[in-house]
This record gives sequence, C-alpha cells and structure tokens, in this order.
Amino acid sequence: MLQTQDVAKGVPGAQLNWTTMTAGKSRNQIPDTASAGADVRLTSAGAGDRLLAAMRAKVAESKRVPDTEVSLSMGAGRPPFVGGERTLALAKRAQAIYAELDNRPLQLVPGTGGGTDAGFANRSGKAVVLESLGLAGWGYHAKDEYIEIDSIVPRLYLTTRLLADLGRD
Repeated sequence: MLQTQDVAKGVPGAQLNWTTMTAGKSRNQIPDTASAGADVRLTSAGAGDRLLAAMRAKVAESKRVPDTEVSLSMGAGRPPFVGGERTLALAKRAQAIYAELDNRPLQLVPGTGGGTDAGFANRSGKAVVLESLGLAGWGYHAKDEYIEIDSIVPRLYLTTRLLADLGRD
C-alpha cells in the first residue's frame, strides 16, 4: 500500500484510495496472508490498465518485506459518469426550466468522480444521460444524510417538465 499510495497521481483519469485491509486473526502471530482493497475511480478510457501497470511496476521495483509476494488485481465496479456535449445541452435545458421557478438556480457540476449507474447508461452512447437532478440536501449515502423538504416540489416540477419537453421532441 505504501509503495502505491501516490501512483495514481501519474495516471491521468485515475484515482486510488486504499480503504480496507485484513490480516490474521491473532495479534501475536504474523499472518500467512493479508489483503487490502482500494476504491479506484476511472474517468478516461484505458486509465484502469495504465494504473494497474503502474502499480505492478512500482511493487516490482523493490520489496519492502523480504520473502513475501505481492499480487495485484482490479475488478470493474460502477463507473463514474462523464457527460459530453449532449449531456451539457440537456443540463442547460434543465437549468432553463428550473429558472422558471422564481429564477431558481440549478448548479451544473461537470463530474464528481463518484461511481453511478448513470455511468453504465452513458457508455452506450445512444441515450443522452443526465444525472443528479434529485432532491437537494447533504451527506448523501452517509448516516447523517438529509434532504431539503422545500426542494421536493421544485424538483418534481423540473422532472415532469423536462420529461414532457423531451416527449414532445
């Protein structure tokens, strides 16, 4: 983990955060095996392969603990959503609809790097995918998550108007 902690900084479109570790069952014995898991976010094509190759090269250049072996693998999970021009056009349309409500602002964020089902939908390139039009709030997916109740009606308006406009087109 220490050898690879900064490796993603040299791989555009990749982010690596070590998040879990397991080893042994008794505190007075050196375990036979240990494993660590990381959260990896990839926002560009090929970044996963480049990150894995860079990590393997870093681990191969020196062993921190003699007589041990390190193996690395990477599995695919939910991809981050990365929108393009069509997404931006739809987002601006949503902004205009939302502004109909007392000039209410709708902030556009190009991407957060978070994994999402929208990332799968966007990969096909067929549909225009737009995400994060849900309820306003804070702490999403955390135990102190909350929503702003006053955002329910405006977001319902935005959703129904946007769907009606798209259906008309």
